[in-house]
Amino acid sequence: MAFVKKYAFQIAVAVLCLIMAGYLLSTYVLKKEEPYPIIKEAPQFSLTSINGEEVSLENTKGKIRIVYFYFASCPDVCPPTTYKLGEFQDMLRKDGRLGTEVELISISFDPETDTDDVIRTFAERTGAELEGWHFVRGDSRDQMIELAREFDVAVIYDDVEKTFYHTNPIIIVDENNFIRTQVNGSPNEAAGDEPFTADVLYEAIKRVK
Repeated sequence: MAFVKKYAFQIAVAVLCLIMAGYLLSTYVLKKEEPYPIIKEAPQFSLTSINGEEVSLENTKGKIRIVYFYFASCPDVCPPTTYKLGEFQDMLRKDGRLGTEVELISISFDPETDTDDVIRTFAERTGAELEGWHFVRGDSRDQMIELAREFDVAVIYDDVEKTFYHTNPIIIVDENNFIRTQVNGSPNEAAGDEPFTADVLYEAIKRVK
């Protein structure tokens, strides 16, 4: 008892320090990120994969879907973004979530040019594998442009240059077919944006609850 009285101030300070440490730990270290809110219901589609399989939101429901619009002859952002999606695919494979909890869906803007063989070559060139990853095509360029815009991807086709100009989001669709967020595959790092990496996307899917 005498010990407690003698060192009461020091004990009080130590207890206060422990309380503050616990608060800071729970607030800034152990605090879980809030789940992304629902943005809107994802546009429905039914497209054909390069393996001849039908791929739709309905037949992939129950899993998180990573949706990416691209075209195989893209001269800039599509190949490196697909390569990083391949690294993300490897991360999912290592923790057993690939194909069971999360699937990737890459949709070509240009189905008239991007034949199955062209897409398959593009996938091989960028390190993508078909496990848990659907590369799909529609019937026409106009159909795919309209679908992309419904997913809030800005895209136009330049008839003179014969190419597409588009924004580069990776759209995250939850298990119930709601869009939860977009991850920018082409951030403005000069302006201070966080670089896009497989880790960024992996952290993002943790907030889809």
